[in-house]
Amino acid sequence: MAKQSTPDSQALRRFLRRVWCEDVAPLLRDKRAAQRRKSARVSGKVAATTGLFVDGLFGLKGKPFTRFMTVVGASLGAMLPDVWDWRWFRESADREQQRVVAEKVAQRARKLPEVEALELFGLGRTATRDQLKHAWRSVSQRWHPDKVPDQRQRAEYHVRFVAYQAAYELLCRAYDEGRLPSADGG
Repeated sequence: MAKQSTPDSQALRRFLRRVWCEDVAPLLRDKRAAQRRKSARVSGKVAATTGLFVDGLFGLKGKPFTRFMTVVGASLGAMLPDVWDWRWFRESADREQQRVVAEKVAQRARKLPEVEALELFGLGRTATRDQLKHAWRSVSQRWHPDKVPDQRQRAEYHVRFVAYQAAYELLCRAYDEGRLPSADGG
């Protein structure tokens, strides 16, 4: 999948990473323990091999670099599964995990500060409702789950769409209540 390079994609990535770290990762910690152990084991072996190579290359005695690399590699490997990972989400998350993630994202998006919700759409505080509608149409065309080019990505599209939809509804209420400028900019 090609990476989107618009400002709203960066805001969405920050938002999703925050939701993942604060809301989702604690729920999935036990379910991902086996993946974490495997990743730590593999990363530790790769790092140890690299350390042995460097030790051999520089003729170090006692293999201090190997030990250091093994510890660092195993530690990083154990942490990697807790980082937001669309690949894991697309390929390994079961339906229940996907549902939990989508619900947590929607809950968080409904509570976003208006400025952050506008940032998701690439808009500033002075954006009009018409600008929001235009941005919503663009986002919904891009991320609607029915538009997914590859069925493996359906869950990812759904989560992104849920985040945008909840933020859009939050902003519509703000416009209705007069907290954001109307279509005429006033």
